[in-house]
Amino acid sequence: MVDTSLTITSRQIREQNLQLVRQALHDEQVCTSSKLKELTGLSVVTLNKIISLLIASGEVLDAGKVNMPNGRPASTYRFNEMNKLMLILSIYKRSGNKYVGYSVHNLFGECIERKEELIEESDSIQTNELKIGMERYISRHPKISVIGVSMPSDDVGGRVGSAIRHDSQSKRLSSHLEKQFNIPVFFETDINAATLGCYKRCKNQEYVSGVILVPGKIPGCGFCYNGAVLRGKDGMAGEIRYFPMYNDIGVLPSESMQADDLAIRTIRAVMCVLNPGYMAIYSETLRPGFIDRLKKQLGTPAEEALLPKIEITDNLREDTVSGMVSLCLEALK
Repeated sequence: MVDTSLTITSRQIREQNLQLVRQALHDEQVCTSSKLKELTGLSVVTLNKIISLLIASGEVLDAGKVNMPNGRPASTYRFNEMNKLMLILSIYKRSGNKYVGYSVHNLFGECIERKEELIEESDSIQTNELKIGMERYISRHPKISVIGVSMPSDDVGGRVGSAIRHDSQSKRLSSHLEKQFNIPVFFETDINAATLGCYKRCKNQEYVSGVILVPGKIPGCGFCYNGAVLRGKDGMAGEIRYFPMYNDIGVLPSESMQADDLAIRTIRAVMCVLNPGYMAIYSETLRPGFIDRLKKQLGTPAEEALLPKIEITDNLREDTVSGMVSLCLEALK
C-alpha cells in the first residue's frame, strides 16, 4: 500500500522548481540561461517554461542577449528586485522619546525610502497610529507586498504589543490588518529581529545571542541558530527579566555600578545556559572597560571556555531592520 502522505504532486514539484529558479536569479541578479541550467540542474524545456512564467508575472526581466566565448549569443535574464516591496515599521526609544521608523525595501533588501516619526509616549502603541502610517506608504508604493512590525520587548501593554506573541490575540490583529491591506502582516520583538540582523553581519557564527541592557529599562534577549530565530511557547523566549537576580523588579538598575554588576551576572547566566559563540550587547550606557570586568569575574576554566566573542554596540535599530528584511523575505516565500 502506497503512503499517499509522502507522495509529491506535480504541483509541488512545479513550485519547488519555481522557487529554485527564483533563488538562483535572486542570488546571481543577472544570469544566462546556460548558467541557470548549471545552477538548478533543470532541463532546458523545464527551465524555459519556468522563465516564461516568471517573466509573465514580472518577477524576471528579459535582459537581451550577450556574446559568449564560443561566439554564440546567449539569452540573459535579470531578477526584478522592484517587483515586490517590503514595508518595515520599527518602533524604538531614543533619548527618552518613542519613534516609529518607516522603511521601504526591495527584494535585494536595499532601502528605497526611510523616515522616522516621533510618536506619543504611552504604555502601548495605538493600532490606528500604525494603520495610518501603513496606508500612507502603501498608497505611495503599491508594490508593497508584506508588512513587518518590530517592537521593544517591554511594549506589551496593548493590542499591538501583545501581538508580538504568537497567540490568538496576535492572530486576530494580524488578520485584521491583512484583511484591510490584503497583504501579509506580522510582528516581531526588536531583540529577536536584531539578533537575526547580527547573525547576518557576523558571518561564520553558528549561534548568536543578542541582549539589550539599558539601565532603567527591561532587558531583552534573543537567540539565532544557523540563521533561524529560536522561539519558545507562544513566541516567548529570552525573558531574562525574570532571572532571580532581578528580584521581580525586572529592570536593569539606573545606578551605573549596580547596572554594571547586574549586566555582568546576566551575561554570565546567558553564557552558561546557552553557550552562544557570539553575543551582541545593545547598550549606550554601560561603563567603559565592561568586557574586561566581565572576564575578571569568570571563576573557573570551564566558564572561561564558555566566553563568547562579545561586542557592545548601539546599532540596535540597524540590526533590527536588517533582521526584519530577512523575515519579510521569508514571509514572501
